[in-house]
Formats: sequence, structure tokens, C-alpha cells
Amino acid sequence: MNPELLDEPDDPMAPPDLRLVPPAAGVWGTALVLLGAAPVVAAAVGATALAGCLAALVAHRRGAGAWALVLAATLVCVAAASVAVGTRMAAVQGGAVYRLAGEEAHATVEVTLGSDPHERRGGAVPDGYVLEGRTEAVTVAGARTVDRVPVVLVAAGPGWQDLLPSQRVTVRARLVRSEQDGLVAALLLVRGPPQEPSPPSAAHRAAGAVRAALREACEVLPPAEAGLLAALVVGDTSRLDADVAEDLRLSGLAHLTAVSGANLAILLGALLGAARLLRLGTVASCVLGGVGIAAFVLVARAEPSVLRAAVMGGVTLLALVLGRQRAGLAALAAAVVLLVLFDPGLARSYGFALSVVATGGILVWAPRWRDRLGHRLPRWAAEGLAVPLAAQVAVAPLLVVLAAEVSLVSVPANVLVAPAVVPATVIGAAAAALGPVWPLGAELAVRPAGLAVAWIVAVARLGAALPGGSLGWPGGWAGAALLAAALLLLLVLWGSPRRLLAAGLTAVLVLAGARCAVPGWPPQGWLLVACDVGQGDAVVLSAGPGAAVVVDAGPDPRAVDGCLRRLGVRTVPLLVVTHGDHDHAGGVSGVARHRELHQVVVGGPPERPPPASVAALGTAVRTVEAGDTLAAGPVHADVLWPAPGFTGPDNAGSVVLRVRRTPPGEPAAEVTFLLTGDIEEDVQARLLAGGVEPVHVLKVPHHGAAGQDPGFLRAASAQVAVTSVGAGNTYGHPVPAVLDVLSGAGAANYRTDLHGDIAVSATPDGLRITTRGPSRPP
Repeated sequence: MNPELLDEPDDPMAPPDLRLVPPAAGVWGTALVLLGAAPVVAAAVGATALAGCLAALVAHRRGAGAWALVLAATLVCVAAASVAVGTRMAAVQGGAVYRLAGEEAHATVEVTLGSDPHERRGGAVPDGYVLEGRTEAVTVAGARTVDRVPVVLVAAGPGWQDLLPSQRVTVRARLVRSEQDGLVAALLLVRGPPQEPSPPSAAHRAAGAVRAALREACEVLPPAEAGLLAALVVGDTSRLDADVAEDLRLSGLAHLTAVSGANLAILLGALLGAARLLRLGTVASCVLGGVGIAAFVLVARAEPSVLRAAVMGGVTLLALVLGRQRAGLAALAAAVVLLVLFDPGLARSYGFALSVVATGGILVWAPRWRDRLGHRLPRWAAEGLAVPLAAQVAVAPLLVVLAAEVSLVSVPANVLVAPAVVPATVIGAAAAALGPVWPLGAELAVRPAGLAVAWIVAVARLGAALPGGSLGWPGGWAGAALLAAALLLLLVLWGSPRRLLAAGLTAVLVLAGARCAVPGWPPQGWLLVACDVGQGDAVVLSAGPGAAVVVDAGPDPRAVDGCLRRLGVRTVPLLVVTHGDHDHAGGVSGVARHRELHQVVVGGPPERPPPASVAALGTAVRTVEAGDTLAAGPVHADVLWPAPGFTGPDNAGSVVLRVRRTPPGEPAAEVTFLLTGDIEEDVQARLLAGGVEPVHVLKVPHHGAAGQDPGFLRAASAQVAVTSVGAGNTYGHPVPAVLDVLSGAGAANYRTDLHGDIAVSATPDGLRITTRGPSRPP
């Protein structure tokens, strides 16, 4: 039985208990709106809600129906949420840490850690870690101030990867403001190891031992299976292979690494089954279950999906003690109320929203769909299809907000992996329990679990590699509303052959309307695309059907891989890495992922070793300098820089290319591009002195930083200027003065932080620019 169906009503066709849904919606909506507002606004909303509650109670005493009591309960929850948000923001913003963050001051900070270290991928510091914590005190100029507020540490250096929650460390950090809605007092930017780490608490030490024992036992498995098994059982993603994680995401299986209801249901099922065998009473059985839930949260960590599952499990156990009929939707609503009041920041957590919405979809639709499908399929098959279908229908609108596409492989992939998930989880959990006391037994246990996980990996890889596995869809909340409306209409029409035919016709019309509402991607005849990879560069030049030349790869393999996947690129005859900085070379493994990569080109003297990320590809590497030429199909490039023998710093040694591309069917309409890496004014001046030929499109040097030669920018005489830059970057890129120079020279400015992926196509009337909209972080 699927874990989320354990809480279904006895009669699956009975109307769901919705009495707690309005209060839950009130708490969630209030926190969502008030986060980031001034505490006085939250106080005003709370006072107004209490006044409305009194009015509803008066109306009920005067004969109003049950709706008045529901309204009163909802308004009480709104007031409680207002108090929770207001008091939390007042505490955070009224202390020394928040003030010092506004000044971007340096300070010595004592912090109690609240999370495991998570490797920071895709940033300017590739070996960094992110940790959540709570300050205990802050010291500036010898003055120590006690201030206990939430913070996030962004740390680089040795000694961080093995820390556990509850440990107290001292750090020397620069404090800057966080963008997390006023509930995080500061970001602590730390360079170097943690100082004076205290021992973890006994409970966290035991939980850490379980997680470490499972990691060690998994070392007998191949790396892909080892990392996924630890993530599946205890949510430990520290060794999860990046390619496997991306395959899971593309196949709609990423939820498997977010420990939640499935794992807890297995644990509770085992504990309550043991209690039944021991003939324990109801109260004793529920106490045993409660201890199991606490251990589950401790080992799997207090992630949003874990908290949601744990509170639902606790509410269900309480209902059993009280002798009430199980009601999954009421338990879910109660979990939302309790968790958002406890941590208002969850109201804006996509992970929490996906967990809640998926669970709600399973509780509402899966039993009915299972029974309908059960007329034609065995019960196990009907449930195996109904559960992922219900979850996918529920979360699809939210996923459109995160990525402007609809997965077509998610449901089949989830159906295929379902038989492997339970044995992998059960056997993996047994191995985790055995590990601290019998390591050999744990190693023996993970081997059969590894077979189940290998099947999950294979399905994920197949789903990720399938062409056309996703459908482009309008992004943002407008796209989510359109998809939600379409799905609701399909659900209304589903039920009979006639309705099914009407549903199919409706789907065709909706899809056609969606294609009209958003420009097709990629645009027909595209020549160049500047990928939205955050604070970095990745430019793609079409080299024929399914082929492209890639210039730089950004900092994150997932981002450049996603861009190439959307463009339908299967072969990369040439990858040019302009220089070795992480924001240009860090993502090269994403270029090679599921693609043929023939050659890599780097700049600089031949004796200089290529960047480590390039060397790891195992592909032939060629060094180029000014005067060399490159060609791949219709793409021809002249290397303008670096000069022969140049040995300057990385930015100054960036490969500069003048690219010529003839549009298909128009041999006389050559389009030219100037791709400039991160060169700055000294190199620009040298190129200008040698003569700069005008081009149609300029990739703005160094993300539009201040160090530019205006004469060089004007000499390029570009019709279109593309700046590859990350949203909210701390460098101030691009500088307005640079954009003004480009505009004054007649260029139309486009930026990846504002426009997302930017495509350049040629038409008889000139260049056409198509943008896809900025990406939202996952």
C-alpha cells in the first residue's frame, strides 16, 4: 500500500473532511503575504482578524449556520499566523546581527548549527558549503553581544563537511543581508575552517553515526547506486552523483531523494506491526510510533517534506489514541497549520508546497482513481498507476512555475520504479540500523538494495535521455493558472467514453492555445543562444540539426545541460572554454552529458594545463591563439586573442572569437558575432589598436563589469548586445554606464538575468531576438 494512502478514510468514495482546510489555507496565505512586511503590518492584520472572529462568533450566536464557526476558526488561525510572523521578524530585525549585516561588517560570531553542510554547487566558490544555524553571540571590536537569531553560513575551507547539527562553532565572517523575507538575520560569508567546534548532542551524534554507517556500507556498491541509496533511505545527498540527480529531476523522480511519507509509512508500519505482535495496547503502540517518528526526523533531518510527514504521522497517531476515524486530509491540514505557525518561512518554500500539494492530490484522487482502474487492472497495478498520476496532476502547476515545461515521462517513470522503491527503502533502512553495531551485516544488506536502486537509476537515465520528454509551456504563475484550469477541466470531463473524447479534444485545444501564448522554443532557424546559467557565460551556436558549438559552460552543469536539452543539441563538435574561471568552466560536464563531444579548445600557452573540469572530460584538448581558425559545419571562427606567447591572468587571457554563421538557405546573409570572454579594458585597447570589425551581435565582455573600453564597445557597432549575468549578483554587474555606451552606439541590450535564454535568428527583415524568460532556481 502506498504510504500516503494509509490515512485514507474507510470509504474512499465518501466526501473528504474539509473542515480544517480553510484554517490551513488562512495560516499559509497569511504567512505568504506577510513575510517581508513590517512587523506593524502583521500586528494590524492580526488585530483585524481577531475583530472579524468576534463578529463571526456573534453571528453564530444569533443563528448563523456552521459557516460562521468555520470562519471564526479561520480568522483565529489568521491572527495566530500574523503574530507568528510579526514576532519572528521583530526578533530578527531588532538585534545586533541584522544591524551589522546592513553595514556588511566583519565580526566574530558564535553559531549553533541547525543543518548538515550542503555542498555549494554552481557558485563562485566551487568548494563551499551552506549551513543553517542560530547565532548565540556576536563580537565586534572586543564587545560581545548576545543575539540569538537564524542565519545562513556560506563557508569555504576545510573542516566543514563533517560537522553535525547542534554543534557550536566560532567563525570570523563578513555579515551581509539575506533575501529570505526577513526571517534570516544575515548571511555569514566565512573563509577558512570553523573554530572551536563543540561536540554534537548525544542524539545528533547517534543520528550521525547511523548516516555515516549507511554511507560506509554503501561503498560496496557502484558510486551511482551508493549515493542514491543513502539519499533514498535517510535523505543523505552528500554523495549523490550530480548526473544521477539531474536524471532524477528530468524524469520526475527527484522526490525520491526527499525523504518523506514513504519512509515514515514503512517505519510506522513496522513499529505498529511489532506492537501488535507483542499485544501492546493502543496507547503503548502510539507511544512507540511517536518515538519512531522522533528518530525518523532526527536521522532524516528536519527538511520540509520530513516535517510534513512527521506531523501528519503524529496527528494520525493522536487520532488513533482518541478512537477517531482516520482522515488523511484533516491530518494534512493540521500539519500545515502547526508547521507554518512553528516556522513561517515554510509558507514560501517550494519543497514544502510540493510535498503538501502532492500529498493532497494522492489523498483526494488516488483512492477513487484506483477503484476505477481496478475494474480493468489488478489492484496493485491500479494503485501503482493511480498514486503517481494523482501526485503529478496535483504538482504540475507548481512545477510549471519552477520550469516552463510539462514533463511527459514523469508518470511512466514513477510507475516503473514503484516496485523497486519499497524493497530498496526497507532493506536500506535495515542496513542503516545494522551499520553502527554490525558493519558486515550492513554491507551484506545493501547488496540486494543496490539491485533495486540500480533499476531506479536505469529508469531515470532512460527518461532523461528520451527526446521530447517535456512539453514547453508558458512559465510563471500565469502558466500555472492555465495548466491548473486545463487539468481541472479534464478531470471534470473524465468518466465516460464521450467525456473522454471531449477531454482529448479539449487537451488538443489547450495545447494549441499554449503554443500560441508562448513563442516556440527553440525558435525556428536560431543561430545563437545565450543560455541563462546564472553568474557565468554559456553561448551556443547552431552547427546544423542537433549539433552546436558551445562557447563556455557557466558554473553549473545542470544549467547548461538544460539549455542544450531545450535546444535539442545531441552533438557538440566543438567546445570552447575561453578561460579557466569557474563561472565559465565549472559546467563543462553538463555539455558532455548524454551528448557526443568531439573536441575542446582552450586558450593560453600550450604548456599551461587545461582547467581541471576540462581535463576530467577525457576529450581531446587543443590550445589556440590569435591567428588560428576554428570550424564546425556552418560555424567559422577567427581567434582574435590571446596573442602568441601571452601569459597574463585568466581574464586577460580569455579566448576572443569573431564568428561567422551563414543562415540556412541564405548564403549571402552572413551573420557575425563577437564573443569576448572576460577581457577588460587593457586587452580591449590592444584589440582596438589592431582594428575591430563591426559585428551584428556582441557578447558583452566580463558580464558588463566596469572595466570596459568605450571605444572598443563602439567599434564593434553591434545591433544587439547580450550580457550574460546572474540575477541579484553581488558584483553589481552589469554596470549601467556600460549599457549606456552600448545603447548610445545603437545596440539593443539583452540580459540573461532579465530575459532568460536569448536566441538570435536571421530573417529577411533583419535579426530577430526571442527570449524564454528568466529561470527560477530549483
